[in-house]
Amino acid sequence: MTRLSVILGGAIVLAATAFMLVGGYKFLTFTKALRGWGTEDISGLPQVPLSKMLSTDLTTVDFLVFKDGPRGWYLVNDPARHNETEIGFYGRRFLGHLTNTAPVATYCEGDTDAKIIWAVRDARETAAMAYCNVSRMDFAPLLPHAQPVSLTGEEVTAAALNALRAEIAADPSRRFVDVPPAPLPFSHVRSLRPPMLWSQDPGADVAMTAAIAEAMQGAPHALRIQNDRVNYASFYAEGSTDMVYGSFIETDEGRAVLDGLYLYAPYIEVSCAPADCARLDGLDLAPIVAPWRPSAPLAAALAAPVPLPNESSGRGTSPRDPEQPNDGLLLPRPHDMADTATLIAETRAIKTRVRYITLKDD
Repeated sequence: MTRLSVILGGAIVLAATAFMLVGGYKFLTFTKALRGWGTEDISGLPQVPLSKMLSTDLTTVDFLVFKDGPRGWYLVNDPARHNETEIGFYGRRFLGHLTNTAPVATYCEGDTDAKIIWAVRDARETAAMAYCNVSRMDFAPLLPHAQPVSLTGEEVTAAALNALRAEIAADPSRRFVDVPPAPLPFSHVRSLRPPMLWSQDPGADVAMTAAIAEAMQGAPHALRIQNDRVNYASFYAEGSTDMVYGSFIETDEGRAVLDGLYLYAPYIEVSCAPADCARLDGLDLAPIVAPWRPSAPLAAALAAPVPLPNESSGRGTSPRDPEQPNDGLLLPRPHDMADTATLIAETRAIKTRVRYITLKDD
């Protein structure tokens, strides 16, 4: 063994040892950080004026509500006094630095140990900041000026909301954090499923909107059409260099794609008063949407469905259910495309999300 080979061998061993030490240190640091997630360590946080952190002038705010991690929710009645109060604030996250964007409120499931603060004006949240990691904000400067509260969030009908407004107006210990302006424009809604569509020509939404307006006979209403494309795929068929594009369906042989055909499953919600919603009884949109249901391309696609190479997992939902909007995996079957009925759900009360706080006795 030459002297050079001994030197090179020693250098390699030293380099490998150094690499293992550095890698081990980084691994230990990483695992320590994971173990410390959720453990509050607010030392070293930059101090930032509260108004700057919330990007709003607190003299224009009615009150503040904040969640101090597991310690719970608190109310600050006099936010104007704290316009320049400095609190510990982590600021931008890593991606914020990369994209030069300001920090935004980030909520997490359950928010058990989160730090959250809302600025409220006219019973609406006007500014907010939130972190899942409790070490990202320090509310200690606010605690001497805060009262413990409980927060309630619920979805209520218009009738229940009117009763709740009266209750909270008469109870000084409670106040809204987030509630829509009164009165609500409509108290009820009715949803419809017209026949499915597959033509690429525009205009179906306009035609259906006009037909519904005619059925409502001038009654006040608001209409929303969710006309999403049914789940579609693009892939190379086995043994072919041609790309397959189209919507996938459920067949007796499994899931397949209708090559070149893009299915649409319109879901329509009409907001209205209960008596006016009843005007939609018996509405038939099949003649209106017939131009967007050409038979020839459908027949050609159904005659040669292309099997999916990797069949998607999970149960699909029906694109013909008037009770369900186009959320999740819609899996039509051939008989769904053939169905020309306009399916109309029963009139239901609209539910609105509200949040309010109640002062705690202790």
